Amino acid sequence: MAIPNPQAAKYNSLNEFIGQFKDNDNFPSTTNLFSLHFACPAILRSTQTQVSGTFAGQTDEVFNPERGDLRNLLLDYYAKTVNLPSKQVTSGQIVNVGSGFKYATGTAFSQINITFQVPRSQYTRNFFERWVDEMARDSNQFTEFYREYVCPRLYIFKMERGGGDLAISDPKLLSEVRRAAAQGLQVLTARKNDVTACWELQNVFPYNIGSIQLNNDKARVMELTVGFYYERYRFFTKDQFDSPGRPDIVLDMAETSDNIIDTNLV
Repeated sequence: MAIPNPQAAKYNSLNEFIGQFKDNDNFPSTTNLFSLHFACPAILRSTQTQVSGTFAGQTDEVFNPERGDLRNLLLDYYAKTVNLPSKQVTSGQIVNVGSGFKYATGTAFSQINITFQVPRSQYTRNFFERWVDEMARDSNQFTEFYREYVCPRLYIFKMERGGGDLAISDPKLLSEVRRAAAQGLQVLTARKNDVTACWELQNVFPYNIGSIQLNNDKARVMELTVGFYYERYRFFTKDQFDSPGRPDIVLDMAETSDNIIDTNLV
């Protein structure tokens, strides 16, 4: 039998490969340079305090992941590893005559794990301990309302070296620019890291706080692995690498049964 459509085979060219490789957008991505941002669950935004025999809500920023050290350091810079979410298409099978074939029936998502380096104050550990305790107390076996304990959005931003705005345009980097210029480095063309992708996880909550082993061996940085469940996620890139697809379908604002407004659902 003849080889079908042989003209579709692409001839190997090292020069062409190197030319494509040098393009900034086609350069291989790295696994470092990322940033996390947790939206604050409702149960961590306020606390209940007893005043004159009654309970009154008071604003409390101690466990708000959008403020202070939790936002600027502990849940972002101290995040050592992140397992990005995966997606699997569930399927059924039909067998009529001959070989059977499968068809799509739905979508399933995996859980994710994030490993944090723990500060000496144990602030990170206490944050997740309080979150789980408010979500499902072990003293009465009651659970909080779903909408109260989930994190509405968890953003995982991926960045790459260079490609962003000019470094001299950021006042925070002026001291570094002056120091580099004094060393004879080219600073006028230096650029900041470029945000190239984002994973948006919706309605996230921790389901497992990992164990930590203490020992008398050589000192190491304490690490805490936390597992998270979520409803769904959306992946975003720059506009030139994305397309809504199926232009014959008009995407209206659709409200799902879980009250999430999502323009990507049809």
